[in-house]
Amino acid sequence: MCDFVNHQPFFSIVLPIYNVEKYLDRCINSILCQDFDDYEIILVDDGSKDSCPALCDEWVLKDKRIKTVHKKNGGLGYARNTGLEHAEGKYIFFIDSDDYIMQGLLSAVFHEISKNQSDVVFYGFSRVDSQDNVLSQLIPFIEKEYYDDPAEIKNRLLPEFIAKSPHTGIASNLRISAWNCCTKIELFNKYNLRFPSEREYISEDLYYYMDLFNVLNRVSILKKDYYRYCQNQGSLTFTYKKDRYEKIKYCYESVEAKANEYQYDGEVQLRLKALFIANVLGCLKMEAGNTKNAGRKETYRRIKQIAGDGYLVDALQKYPQTFYSRTWKVFRRCVLKKHFLLLYAFLSAQFRSKGV
Repeated sequence: MCDFVNHQPFFSIVLPIYNVEKYLDRCINSILCQDFDDYEIILVDDGSKDSCPALCDEWVLKDKRIKTVHKKNGGLGYARNTGLEHAEGKYIFFIDSDDYIMQGLLSAVFHEISKNQSDVVFYGFSRVDSQDNVLSQLIPFIEKEYYDDPAEIKNRLLPEFIAKSPHTGIASNLRISAWNCCTKIELFNKYNLRFPSEREYISEDLYYYMDLFNVLNRVSILKKDYYRYCQNQGSLTFTYKKDRYEKIKYCYESVEAKANEYQYDGEVQLRLKALFIANVLGCLKMEAGNTKNAGRKETYRRIKQIAGDGYLVDALQKYPQTFYSRTWKVFRRCVLKKHFLLLYAFLSAQFRSKGV
């Protein structure tokens, strides 16, 4: 183990923590068992109301590489920013504390950085259930593993993270997230990169990626699933919120404006429409699934209101249909033809059979 007296750790690993007492030890242990030990772990207790504050303090006593920051609850994005402010490493990971990492991640990232001096190293992940059974595996499927052309990174690589190609129908298996990469801390300081609040932007990582990719010069991609994303049905992603569509629309309007400000060349903006459509479809399924609570009349009114919104109509009209799935084709036709009652029935059937 490295001697941390007067030593700058190579990695800072930030864990935002909020009411994850069932999972926290698993996450921390997955880091401590790595075959690379030149790191610090920063536990950011975001005002947890369970036993997490005490668990964090206990971990500080167990390992000198671990430190804890207790703060008032402010949400995931701001918790990451707090961890960043306390980080002393050269590169930083943000790991969600109800997830965990696989053996070899740190050494693989260190090797890649040593070889290419990468600004960011991305890697694949697998979705797992509560029993750690793999539900889906997403290993990056992309032509190159190293990029050193800023224009290519900005206008060709970033779109692969946003959505599958509308020109070929091929998906790269890359995803927009803070936890699927390791980033040079110098970038945050030099360009004042920070995470917005997910309470303001429903996809705070997408907003952050617009800023990040605008300043990257060297990017590496590891074609292995080093991260385990634990799918939790109780998470915000699966929770009905009446204002979800309004928040989705606000987020994508803001992100599109940022893409235009940074002069992305059009492919980013195009694929943002696909991601927006996918998010709205999920939102409408939630509306249909909420019929029991809201009643059929109110649910139909909500679906009609959302499906008739001009921003959604414009996205469906402009995004290429060539590689649409059957679900998307039915959705598009119902929206553009204003068949709202048929759309309600279709969404209800979709929710019953497949969920969100």
